[in-house]
Amino acid sequence: MEIQESYLKIRINFSSKKRSNPLIFKGDPLYLWKKSIFSFLENWNNRNKSVLISFTSGTTGPPKKVFFNKKYMYEYAKKTVDFLNLKNKKIRGLLCLSPNTIAAQMFLVRSIIFHWDIYCIPPSSNPLKNIKESFDIVSMVPMQVYSSLKSLKKIRILLIGGSPISIDLEKKLQKVTTICYATYGMTETLGHIALKKINGLYKTNYYQTLKNISINIDKRNCLGIFSPYCINSFIQTNDIVHMISRYKFNWIGRYDNIINSGGIKIIPELVEKIIYPFIPFDKRFFISSIPDKILGEKVILVIEGSIFSIKIPKSIFIGKKKFYKPKNIFFIQNFIENSLGKLKRKEIKNKLMKNIINKHLF
Repeated sequence: MEIQESYLKIRINFSSKKRSNPLIFKGDPLYLWKKSIFSFLENWNNRNKSVLISFTSGTTGPPKKVFFNKKYMYEYAKKTVDFLNLKNKKIRGLLCLSPNTIAAQMFLVRSIIFHWDIYCIPPSSNPLKNIKESFDIVSMVPMQVYSSLKSLKKIRILLIGGSPISIDLEKKLQKVTTICYATYGMTETLGHIALKKINGLYKTNYYQTLKNISINIDKRNCLGIFSPYCINSFIQTNDIVHMISRYKFNWIGRYDNIINSGGIKIIPELVEKIIYPFIPFDKRFFISSIPDKILGEKVILVIEGSIFSIKIPKSIFIGKKKFYKPKNIFFIQNFIENSLGKLKRKEIKNKLMKNIINKHLF
């Protein structure tokens, strides 16, 4: 493993027979970032450690400690490389996610096993800025992809995860030559367990699980995952899905986001798909609810940024969709998110409720 410092910060060539040690010191402004990368590599290479420890993202609750078995991480890494057909010995990768995330750690594991030549840069919203090199494989969150649309030609295969891909971004990705996959997974499943090709030839409208991983649904239509590579071979999620087969599914929304308004159960993510054309593309938003004396909960639209005028046609809320219509629109200057750019809806809603109560809007 050869390590080099460059304008791209760190280059690690896992195929090189040369051996070099990382040079990091506490005065370095990138000390913590570098330490996270090389601490993970050190722990991975430590034969006395068969289990690694990480933490969940904390999007839907307090971060939880998760134990990873190295042999399972090894198997997952192989499944992804098989799926993407990345067995070439001269693969070049770019790591631009936080090294503390499972996505970045699994990227490193794949690089180690298959002897990739990778460049590591500190996570930012625009990771391809000023980068001249081309890469075979890169993992990004949607926010990074948005900022990199004009530069994606430098990437052959792009894995997108961390949060759902908006309809607008998916449309924009139809115009790029980069092969783009949406990923489904979580920290507990050692990253993604399914991928969906979202552009180009053979694109699909469903997620396909990796080899030897199957699924089912419970009474809530929430996804259950059977995997021989997790410490718990079965994981029950709160993700509402449409199950096509034991290996294929469509993601619909989160069960813990469901709104019960006047006895009608509403999935916010479905409402968001309907109204997105009427929200400026550069504005983040989501559907939520606040208490109502008559309905119990009433549907609201929450938009990030300063107040502006918005018109949503009444015609889209007809028939059963009449219950989807937001009763109020609220603006919050800055949304709360995790390190992957995924919105923390509950925390944002709690912040909104405090503002509402303080202003006596009930």
